[in-house]
Amino acid sequence: MKVDLKELAAAFAQSDVRQGYVDTAAGKVIMMADDLAERDAMHYAMVMEEDWERYIPIPNIMDGDETAMMHAFSASRSREDVKERLFESLKGAGAVTRFRRQVRHLLLKPAWESFKQDYLIQAARDWCEENAVEYREP
Repeated sequence: MKVDLKELAAAFAQSDVRQGYVDTAAGKVIMMADDLAERDAMHYAMVMEEDWERYIPIPNIMDGDETAMMHAFSASRSREDVKERLFESLKGAGAVTRFRRQVRHLLLKPAWESFKQDYLIQAARDWCEENAVEYREP
């Protein structure tokens, strides 16, 4: 079974706050919800432990790649003044918050969301290829 890249990209977007797995036999992305009852969480853990080779943990790419993604988005802007403002927002502590504020201020939120989606889909594609997981293009 093939995993859906768009679904995997969505899981990557949450990878800093929720643990996820790819069920390679079913081609499904499984996200462990914070609000799972303890019994349900234990059920999933037991199922995965019984057939552990079937499940591949989804890495936390947001902690490491979010800033790289923001830099790449900034570099992709055609206007030099916009690039400069975005790059400036990424310096020092609080960079993520300043960057998001600057994106809103510059009316770039739709462009940022589209860029982020494309970036995450490419990251999902790369991850699937590295882990020999078959995938479906969105």
